[in-house]
Amino acid sequence: MAKKNNKKINNGCLNIFKFLSLLYEDNAYYDKVIRIFNEEVEARKNPKITQVVLNKYINALRVFGIKIIKKNNKYEFESSLYSLNYTLDDLKSISMLLNAANNFPDKEISGNFRSFASELLLRMNNPDKKELHTLQTNYDFSFFYTDFKTQIEKCRNYCKNNQILNITFLSNGRETKIKCSAKEMIYDNKTAYLKVYNMTSNENVEIALPNILSIEVQPQKASASAQTMTVVYKLKGRLAKSYRLKENEYLDRKENDEIYVVNKDEPMDKLLARLMRYSFSCEIISPKYLRNKMIDLINQTINLYK
Repeated sequence: MAKKNNKKINNGCLNIFKFLSLLYEDNAYYDKVIRIFNEEVEARKNPKITQVVLNKYINALRVFGIKIIKKNNKYEFESSLYSLNYTLDDLKSISMLLNAANNFPDKEISGNFRSFASELLLRMNNPDKKELHTLQTNYDFSFFYTDFKTQIEKCRNYCKNNQILNITFLSNGRETKIKCSAKEMIYDNKTAYLKVYNMTSNENVEIALPNILSIEVQPQKASASAQTMTVVYKLKGRLAKSYRLKENEYLDRKENDEIYVVNKDEPMDKLLARLMRYSFSCEIISPKYLRNKMIDLINQTINLYK
């Protein structure tokens, strides 16, 4: 008898874990949930008992703070096991985030906003949810990008199709022309930028859309290898021991108190400015043209103090 009871308990726990797994995957459709509990329903030899079995487990989960609702033939979390306590400022920020997702021009980024917000909502208790709904949610972020909406869409297509472009734009007040391949769109709270790979200087450049004067699309497309800028630099001493790799970097190797870092696709002006701050603890190894550019930059800095 004890063995049978233990088996029932183990099966019940396993069924609950399966049910929770479907809920966390947002895939708890009624027919899938029913299949989990089929064995118990069939054991009672009464198909009408199905909902009774489901309610038993749902009520058991409610005891632990997990509230589940059925909507459109699917079970969903109303609140999960681990709820977070949000302040009023937190709720206002979430409200702004949800609205920003509706206005942001890049569909992939706005989708990421919604996904992140849904994770926050999942960990929100009912009082906080009610408070969130009472907040004003008419913030409009679209004014940041409205003037460039058409231009943004065109540039996103250039990036998607790996287009080679001839771009004329303003740089430090001067008209500049480059042949480049389109890589990605970048946004901040003021404007949008087209990130490109300059095929002449072999560097990444971020061009603010308001500074673009003209774009001429070339018939050919860029290969993936033609769009990558890889820089190898060496760090030594205390910096090598404490250095934290950036998102676009990986460690190539260690030698004594020195490390060799491989950096991919960081805009050259930003990379050089960052490496200059490391002073004598940093040395660019490759490519040669970038090493020479760093030497020129160092010499120009020294000349200021002569």
